[in-house]
Amino acid sequence: MGRRKKGEVGRGREHGSGRVLGSRRASWGWQHPLGLEDQHKHRLRVDPVPHDAPKPPGYTRFVCVSDTHSRTDPIQMPYGDVLIHAGDFTELGLPSEVKKFNEWLGSLPYEYKIVIAGNHELTFDQEFMADLIKQDFYYFPSVSKLKPENYENVQSLLTNCIYLQDSEVTVRGFRVYGSPWQPWFYGWGFNLPRGQALLEKWNLIPEGVDILITHGPPLGFLDWVPKKMQRVGCVELLNTVQRRVQPRLHVFGHIHEGYGVMADGTTTYVNASVCTVNYQPVNPPIVIDLPTPRNS
Repeated sequence: MGRRKKGEVGRGREHGSGRVLGSRRASWGWQHPLGLEDQHKHRLRVDPVPHDAPKPPGYTRFVCVSDTHSRTDPIQMPYGDVLIHAGDFTELGLPSEVKKFNEWLGSLPYEYKIVIAGNHELTFDQEFMADLIKQDFYYFPSVSKLKPENYENVQSLLTNCIYLQDSEVTVRGFRVYGSPWQPWFYGWGFNLPRGQALLEKWNLIPEGVDILITHGPPLGFLDWVPKKMQRVGCVELLNTVQRRVQPRLHVFGHIHEGYGVMADGTTTYVNASVCTVNYQPVNPPIVIDLPTPRNS
């Protein structure tokens, strides 16, 4: 299916090809309307590629992880060309955690390493931190005690990767865009209300992007939370991905229970959460092979 030339996606209602180897508060759950399943007749669960499978000639191998939460030591990292980390690489975004993560990145042999933040990277969300230090109680004690000079440039600690925050990079001919935002989730970092606020962030994603990295999932793809009996993905993100951007690969995490791979005939969706809902880092990295663009 070719790319469609369309403008910005309209606001949703409130209430891939490739070889698959406090002021921002709202409800975090989303009860899908009757008929959502009919919108995704081509949704398929896909088996990830074995880590020891040979890479086809002319392909680029992406190794996808997310939600490692400072628990990287047990992870067996497979061969690949490009590492993608879809956020929540720390517990709270403390500078000491970021430094440790950066050291781990430095030990990995990938040609490119691309990272976005998640809701646990509190110090990366400057608006969140500004609100936090104004409060007269310690919601996140170890974070709220930080002095501004210790976190204002926390992104600069990531010297061993390409950090994306509502921004884009081209690697091996692939246009890659990364964004940390997700629907409100108990008042953590990069939370926004469902609806227009999130849509404005997704409207920043340019058309023609090959690989999209967000922290949270789109509605209906690897976003089911059994305990809540809800899908919690973002409907505005779903519309943006399927109707306008149509990337070849969409990598995310955030919902630990949703680990796995799906495809809809145009885009391959990867929930790369390494940690389980109990924060055990047992889910293996997910490998995706895509044909390298000829002009790379």
